[in-house]
Amino acid sequence: MTVRAALRRSAMAPVAIVAVLLAVVGCGAPSYNYVANSAERTYIKVPATWRPIDPRQLADVLGVDPAGGDHGLWMQAYDADLQPSPSHLFGQDAPQPVVFVSVQTIPKNVQGQLSLDHLRDLVYPVSPTARQQLELTGSSSLSDFALITDEVLTPGHGVRGVHSEYRYRIQGGPPQIIDQIGYLNDDASKLYLAFARCSAQCFQQREREIESVISSFTVREQP
Repeated sequence: MTVRAALRRSAMAPVAIVAVLLAVVGCGAPSYNYVANSAERTYIKVPATWRPIDPRQLADVLGVDPAGGDHGLWMQAYDADLQPSPSHLFGQDAPQPVVFVSVQTIPKNVQGQLSLDHLRDLVYPVSPTARQQLELTGSSSLSDFALITDEVLTPGHGVRGVHSEYRYRIQGGPPQIIDQIGYLNDDASKLYLAFARCSAQCFQQREREIESVISSFTVREQP
């Protein structure tokens, strides 16, 4: 069973989102929402103008049950588009920036199989092995891959991970840039993921904004 399959079979954890609004000096308008799963010590900041994607729509696209189960998955997504949609996360084109963040409990029978390449391949095939397998299928909706950034992350606090930034065309659409960070805790029982995406043209225009979101992704497995 792959990590991706485990993600799809898990259910959303009933952990409340904590939103904290910071005031802009001089006008009092919020600049960011700080989204947190405090039980999992996981945090990310999202521009206040980005809107949440309906959790029920998101769960439906991923094939998980938003009502219960073993509560192995917590996830949230935000979209800069005026009409937030999970299709901007997983479909042909994201004309505006969109971000997904999750914490996944990994089944014991999968934990020993996880590697840094599994983290690279959580959203789309990025590792050489995964891309080779993709080419062998000969019927993929993905094309025009380019690796922009790939770095191993060792922030401490009981986690290790990978930051990858790459390009794909999806279903023949315009080039998309995906900027993602995946972490595992020390015993590989928890998987932490954040990825942002938008078209290459959008990314060129809003690169700083997107990078500020992804670079804010923080996991502290240990106090």
